[in-house]
Amino acid sequence: MKISLLILALLSFQCTFGQTVGEDTGSRIIRQDAQKVLDHHNLVRKEAGVPPLVWSNELAAFAQEWADHLAKNGCKMEHRQGPKIRNEPVGENLFWGSSSTFYQPLDASLSWYEEKKIYRYGRFGKGNWHAIGHYTQMVWKNTHEVGVGVSVCKNGELMVVANYAPAGNYLNQFPY
Repeated sequence: MKISLLILALLSFQCTFGQTVGEDTGSRIIRQDAQKVLDHHNLVRKEAGVPPLVWSNELAAFAQEWADHLAKNGCKMEHRQGPKIRNEPVGENLFWGSSSTFYQPLDASLSWYEEKKIYRYGRFGKGNWHAIGHYTQMVWKNTHEVGVGVSVCKNGELMVVANYAPAGNYLNQFPY
């Protein structure tokens, strides 16, 4: 029931804002999954009162490169050090799922959104940024683009990497 309501909300949201993902997503994420992730991000951003994101094939390719790296190196969750595109820092969210048949890319976005439960509006970096940083990157007001890459590890685990431009999560700044 919860998923059905989410899908209806996403479909309604997409019709309202018209942010769409093309057939070529820039990564191995299929268009339908990319659209679900983008729609969910934009639903979350609407809730926070910030403008919607657009899909970036360039960011998706960048995210795919890192997802493949993580999958080839034991599926360890580790952030890329100082990721940049167009000579500008990009934000990064990571997700690991124990099975690519059970977890889908949308589960990553839903997981990051769960951090909202513990988020209390304020300047970023007040002691709990590890616990809320995925959510705040999703809703960072100055972020305009997102791209997602997915990779399946040898043991069937799923890695999802989302990259955001411009980056968010700057210390002592408000997300929105």
